[in-house]
Amino acid sequence: SVGHPPQDLQVMFDTSSGHVLLPHRACKSAACIEHRRYSPWESSTAMDMNFNGSRVQPGHRLARGHVSREAATVGYTQSDLGDGDAKAVLVRDSLCVGSGASGQACVDMGLLTAISLQDVPFRAMPNDGIIGLGLESLAAGPICSFFGRLLEGSRNVLPQFGIAFGAESGELHL
Repeated sequence: SVGHPPQDLQVMFDTSSGHVLLPHRACKSAACIEHRRYSPWESSTAMDMNFNGSRVQPGHRLARGHVSREAATVGYTQSDLGDGDAKAVLVRDSLCVGSGASGQACVDMGLLTAISLQDVPFRAMPNDGIIGLGLESLAAGPICSFFGRLLEGSRNVLPQFGIAFGAESGELHL
């Protein structure tokens, strides 16, 4: 889930990237509209950020009016779906993964929120977004590294994770 109150999205885990990519509510491309989208306006903890870590509009949590935003274009390749680009802006918010008896792992981090997704590969993806499990050097910046931010808030934890695959689903162990 993302933000407060939590917005539930289905994600896939990617070991070849280090950041989180979610479709932004403002995205109008078909690949966004056909998936659940993250809305910073519905989260009391969301903040529009520049990639240098500063707020987009000082004094405001979210940008207002006609404001020029920094955007990043990120390329993704899926062996079974092809490759394409996502154009994204940075929003800082809380991200929680997990449920049930094992609980949740939550981090405050920079999310790449897509304002444009190419049809290939994103439209055919069965999930709404992507959580990169790669190291910080594969993320758009230190604040954007899910794994780095998770380890930063944990003490005496080895920097490792486990993935278990089943016939119908899989598990991530943090």
